Amino acid sequence: PIKYSCSIDKTVDNQETTTHYYISNEYNDAKTFLTKILCEWSVETMHFYKDTALNEDKCKVNKGAFALSILRSFVINILHLNKVENIGRKIVETTYDLTEALTLICMTRIKYGLIKREFGLSCHRQ
Repeated sequence: PIKYSCSIDKTVDNQETTTHYYISNEYNDAKTFLTKILCEWSVETMHFYKDTALNEDKCKVNKGAFALSILRSFVINILHLNKVENIGRKIVETTYDLTEALTLICMTRIKYGLIKREFGLSCHRQ
């Protein structure tokens, strides 16, 4: 049986408002309920990007499928951290440009204080 429910009004560009309804079997305060909803949608968003930008559903790899999924998540997270607006386009742009791809990774590491000059690489744009 459904024990708890909540509704969230979402307004886009101060114009269109939609109401989303959620149900749960466990009690949560409003903040916890919202956190759980946002976590669920972040997972759904990741799967959307993996399928649309990286064609994950069309991939017929049998061996190493889990490793490929992790790499796809890594790519999407790097692009999100660099605030890339069009992920699909950026993937196409960097597919054959290893320098650009590595630059995005280095920029992410620098932004988040993780750079350690590994493998003698330097992070400079040309």
